[in-house]
Amino acid sequence: MWTQAVDLHCHSHHSDGLWSPSEMAKRAHDAGVKVWSLTDHDTNTGWDEAADACSELGIRFIPGVEITCAVEMTSETSDSTSWHLLAYFPEGCSPEFTSWLESFKDSRVPRMKSMLSALAELGHQIPFEDVAKFAEGSIGRPHLARAMIEHGIVETMQQAFDDWIGDSGPAFRERPLPTIAEAVEMVHSSGGITSLAHPGYYGIPSDELVQRLVTLGVDCIEAVHGSHPDSLRFELMQYALPTSVGGDSHGTEKRPSPGKMPVPLKHLHRCFHP
Repeated sequence: MWTQAVDLHCHSHHSDGLWSPSEMAKRAHDAGVKVWSLTDHDTNTGWDEAADACSELGIRFIPGVEITCAVEMTSETSDSTSWHLLAYFPEGCSPEFTSWLESFKDSRVPRMKSMLSALAELGHQIPFEDVAKFAEGSIGRPHLARAMIEHGIVETMQQAFDDWIGDSGPAFRERPLPTIAEAVEMVHSSGGITSLAHPGYYGIPSDELVQRLVTLGVDCIEAVHGSHPDSLRFELMQYALPTSVGGDSHGTEKRPSPGKMPVPLKHLHRCFHP
């Protein structure tokens, strides 16, 4: 039996999405979603609004967050500078987790200022405030890209990443990141469930990847992700690791709303069943 009523990966303007948590909840509801999670990058500041909206809409809300972690395994086919771990708290999380999360969110500010300094050295002055105004929660590169468009440096966000602030761009700067193991330990100690986000991004053979995730204590794998072809989804679902499902909507034209992500119930982690 399959379901399209679950979507556990979504972003609002509290990180790099375009819209409010309540707007994304409404879009999820309109798409037929019954179990939904807001998983902004490195912040939980949108949870209260999302929970209130879901309560009014009759959707089950699972608080979530997408934690940016250090690269766990190197790949010859991917130049990713981070891995992303999804954390879910069906029963709520501890104050200790929120404090831990805040410490990593705060590290985004000096990193952003460092990137602005790099752009200034390259001839493009952008005040920090012009970037921060686009960020409701965690400040990140998509907010910088919008500021670059506003300042006439680039025409599109993609151009900003391709030419300036992508992982290999001249203005890119790294920031301190937790390891997957550290993040898993913190999430588990706070009563949460973990899943590796968009596993196809990292360029690791599926058998090696799943073996490492099991060793690290990761609970699930996001086999069903909006970017994955069906062949990869089915391949990843053949392992013993339970599945999570996420459209990864940011409210953009490419994927404007959560939902319409079919997944077999037998592979979906039991905590996410509608």
